[in-house]
Amino acid sequence: MLPERLAVAAAAAALLALAGCPAKKKDDRTGEPAPPPVAADAAAAAGPVVVPPGGEVVLPPAPEAPTPPSGLPPLPSDHAPAPEEIALGELLFFDGRLAADGKTSCATCHDPDHGFAGTVPRSPSPSGKPNLRHTPTLLNLAWHPDLGWDGRGTDRAGFIAAHAAGQLGRPLADGIARLMASPTYRAHVKRTASGRDPGTTAAAALLAYAITRYSGGAPWDVHEREEEHAALPPEVEAGYKLFNGKAQCATCHAPPLYTDLGYHRLGLIASPDDGRGRVDPAWAGAFKTPTLRGVAVRAPLFHDGSAATLEAAVQWHLDGGRGQGADPSVVDPGLPVLALTADEQAALLAFVRALTPAGPPPARPVLPADLPAGGGR
Repeated sequence: MLPERLAVAAAAAALLALAGCPAKKKDDRTGEPAPPPVAADAAAAAGPVVVPPGGEVVLPPAPEAPTPPSGLPPLPSDHAPAPEEIALGELLFFDGRLAADGKTSCATCHDPDHGFAGTVPRSPSPSGKPNLRHTPTLLNLAWHPDLGWDGRGTDRAGFIAAHAAGQLGRPLADGIARLMASPTYRAHVKRTASGRDPGTTAAAALLAYAITRYSGGAPWDVHEREEEHAALPPEVEAGYKLFNGKAQCATCHAPPLYTDLGYHRLGLIASPDDGRGRVDPAWAGAFKTPTLRGVAVRAPLFHDGSAATLEAAVQWHLDGGRGQGADPSVVDPGLPVLALTADEQAALLAFVRALTPAGPPPARPVLPADLPAGGGR
């Protein structure tokens, strides 16, 4: 019997050691032996994480922050989102339980399968009415000093918080307070808070995730960096020359980001909107130049989603911005009427499409499954 008892004792000690919890440690509140911490990992997807009284979820190390793929410029010097913030932001971005209705997430409108942009001209607001503007892409926001079609988001974290409150139907502080009924979310917030309140932590985390959605490594980038250019159809090279020359696209869609980060008047298009004029009246009718990276999967296009296809958007520009109800009196003079042959238009489109990387859309995370029933409402 003695050898059996020794074996049982040894097994128990080994289990305690693996749990990282000394056998004699006491819970300060009860005086009883403290339960071991609980690991949170992909197994949580199979069901709720069971946390004994006094136990804490132990998170695995956060994945390293993504790095920009080829073709993109160096990151701004102040761009340093923490991996822990990105990890929390990814969960919040996809979790509909953050919203008042318990189902609308950031990804509902900023669809990752659609270049983190909207799939319809104007997504509905919480009231059910369409938003004033088309959901813009989040791609390559790291280089944008301000956010939004009109650039009002100079305080980027503050803009994220206000925007989320409007689109999700309640302040981030309220949404994250409900999610913190989940031990896993509590652990995420705890390791990223750095003395901040949960609402501020959530806004910073969402910003960290949003500004690390990079788009590069597209077929054209591969073509450019190879000493012996990677094989692309000849029309793509011809389209590149048109883009930078006769078609004058690079004037506003300047490489390597394929946006000048500036604002230009495009007329009213299909919906009256002062655009940048809401920030500076002198710029009424102007909107930020969107990046063309990833644009091949982002239609509809424009700030109001009035261009149903990439072909329609290119034709509108070649027509000098005169279509779709635009007011010629306010169209940027840098948008002249241009005549391209059918072959030239095809080549130009081939080049623009070559700015969209190949491959599947980003994977969606496994959301914490340990939120008590009703906890996300």
